[in-house]
Amino acid sequence: MRNHLEVDEDLHFQSREWRAERIGWLIIASLLLAAALGVFGGHPLAKVTVQTSDGRLSIQYDRYTRYQTNVEFLVTLVPDQDGSGLASLWFDSEYLDNLKVLAVSPIPVRGGAREGGRAFVFQTDGSRFTTSLSVQFETMGWVRGSIWTDQGEPLALSHLVWP
Repeated sequence: MRNHLEVDEDLHFQSREWRAERIGWLIIASLLLAAALGVFGGHPLAKVTVQTSDGRLSIQYDRYTRYQTNVEFLVTLVPDQDGSGLASLWFDSEYLDNLKVLAVSPIPVRGGAREGGRAFVFQTDGSRFTTSLSVQFETMGWVRGSIWTDQGEPLALSHLVWP
């Protein structure tokens, strides 16, 4: 005895529907994995620390962040031993144009500028110190820049800023 149901079959449509469903599963799994890895910010795995080859300058920052969300940078540097008691921390101008500096601790004694860069100048006792910068990104997408001291090599920074 054969079972005769009056149901239309469209195997080509069914195959496309299953393929679309599997692609949807992959997209959802990819988003969950990205969130677990900190791609959307606020996760320990999103933090990165870079330092110069001589170890005189290092910065810890969030690689992934959100637009207009407060972000903290921790910069550790060894001042130049020129006897001035001052240490300059330089940022390239294009990088600073993409963010708003909300607070710097300790407070710099002055600022500085020259072509291509702007500086925070700190009074030091000549030993290694750490400064904290609180910033907000004012643009979305990839933001790249660099940071350096008067006598040191530049460190490259890059952030993915989400809406």
